[in-house]
Amino acid sequence: MKKILMLILLLIPPVSAVGADFYVVDIAPSEVTLGETTQLNITLKNLGSDFGVYLRAILDPDDTSPIDALDSSKKYLSRAEAAEESREYFGVVQQLESLPLQYRIKVDDNATTGAYNVPLNLIWQDKYGIQHTQTVYLGIAVVGEPHLIISGINTTPQRVYSDTEFTLDINIENTGTEKAKSVEAALTLPDGITGEDQAYLGTIKRDATAKASYTMKVEKTAKSGAYEFVLLMNYTDEEGTSGTAEKPFKVYVSKRGDIDLEIAGISTSPAKIYPGTDFTLSVQLENIGTQDAKSVMVTIYNSKGFVGEFSSFIGKIEEDDVSSGIFDLTATPTATPGDHQFNMDILFTDEKGEEFSETKTFNVYVDERPAGSLIGKLIAVLIVVAIAVVIWRRRKAAQIIE
Repeated sequence: MKKILMLILLLIPPVSAVGADFYVVDIAPSEVTLGETTQLNITLKNLGSDFGVYLRAILDPDDTSPIDALDSSKKYLSRAEAAEESREYFGVVQQLESLPLQYRIKVDDNATTGAYNVPLNLIWQDKYGIQHTQTVYLGIAVVGEPHLIISGINTTPQRVYSDTEFTLDINIENTGTEKAKSVEAALTLPDGITGEDQAYLGTIKRDATAKASYTMKVEKTAKSGAYEFVLLMNYTDEEGTSGTAEKPFKVYVSKRGDIDLEIAGISTSPAKIYPGTDFTLSVQLENIGTQDAKSVMVTIYNSKGFVGEFSSFIGKIEEDDVSSGIFDLTATPTATPGDHQFNMDILFTDEKGEEFSETKTFNVYVDERPAGSLIGKLIAVLIVVAIAVVIWRRRKAAQIIE
């Protein structure tokens, strides 16, 4: 039994690789960036036991990677010298022979960074004309790079003065092709400005924005003008490599101007005022100065002819803005027709909280009632008096009879 088994084993031919067998022995570049266009150079080598003919190659036929061929993805590989050496087989790839292959490629702009096995399909025929296929994989890394920029700068309040605090907000945008990790934003402050100078933002993804906020104060002695800051952004990329970006910018410290409140208009509702009528008075104040007025309070005075509410709180009137003081008044029956002068005291504070006051004057016109209206009212009064007299006389006569 053992002799039979040994005879069978001797009759079985030894197992070995039959036919062509292709390997990738070189690839360049092996690392590409998002959106890059380049030439991909591949070197194939036949490490099989026989030659192959009519070798064709197809790069990533099912589009499973972000690597796209700009020319035809299908290539026919042949060598003239090999054809001359062999009259029987055209385009022969001999055993241990190397063969170059090139593709112009474009990396997808929106690809995810990382390592990709890009398939390359190979098709050829053996010496019997039988077709064979093989897929080899190209190891290509798609890498990105963060790129941090300043996309916006804002201060609160919008206008910055000496001897005041403000908040500085800096929008940092990643316009690169990979996220930036462990982002730190450090400020170099100019002379005359003190405050926070560090902000930690963490990870800023590709095409994303993060905001760094700092609380600042302008010194009392700081003069007006542009103050230059420097923002240093430290980060690490996906592979842990450190990177920096340095961006200068300026913040303008304004000169404190004067507050100038002027009367911009006077109106009443109703438009015509008669003695003995109620009306609403509106006084429009415009700030034509170069600084906001805060906590604006107005009080009006008139020695005779009017009663009602003489004070109105307006609040803040910004530079080049208009607000109104509203007063509910009554023109007394003794108010004479014509112009009536009012004095108006204006109390307000500036940006630093200092109090100021101004006095303005304006006129309110009282119209004379139409004659027809007075006669009608007089007749109505006489009728009411006459009715009252008749009723009184009747009651008196009834008492006498009793």
